[in-house]
Amino acid sequence: MKFSNVFLFGLWISPFYWATGQQPDGKILLQNPSFEDTPRASASPSGWGSYTPGSTPDIMPGAWDIVVEPQDGKTCVALVTREDGTREDIGQQLPQTLKAGTCYTFSIYLCHAPQYVGYNHPARLRIWGGTGHRKEQLLAGSALIDHAGWKQYKFQFVPTRDMRYITFEAFFAPGSMFHYRGNIVLDNCSYIERCDKA
Repeated sequence: MKFSNVFLFGLWISPFYWATGQQPDGKILLQNPSFEDTPRASASPSGWGSYTPGSTPDIMPGAWDIVVEPQDGKTCVALVTREDGTREDIGQQLPQTLKAGTCYTFSIYLCHAPQYVGYNHPARLRIWGGTGHRKEQLLAGSALIDHAGWKQYKFQFVPTRDMRYITFEAFFAPGSMFHYRGNIVLDNCSYIERCDKA
């Protein structure tokens, strides 16, 4: 019931706001914030993409026969880090510009899949902003995500220049002296809202 109400409302409201360029109550609404799509390996959910060579996100549950139950809706997305130093990311163009010098707040649910076809170590999330597809400013980052259950993480950031793109990137543990095979799973992004500076 919860999924039906939220998803059907999302199907109606998201195209309207994206078509008109309007956003509810001054909030920036991400397109497909719960990463809904057909579960499969090496694919980005509708509304999302990756422009980093070798970045092939997985739509869960079911990719690689891995079952990670979503926090919201029917699917979520997983990103990995690799021993050669590469890591996966996923991003999109925002319907409104993040303004330089303005404080924003945002939340997302994160977890770790203990068994992930050899990419079993925990990773963390880095959030990037950019004027285009390139990752230009590191806006925020999470702690190491080593828990299998979903937890909500809240972030606050201030862009140093006007930005229209946001990217979520898997990254290695803080202070890690070597690269490794790890994973992080993402779901249920909130609006991006303005906030008072801390």
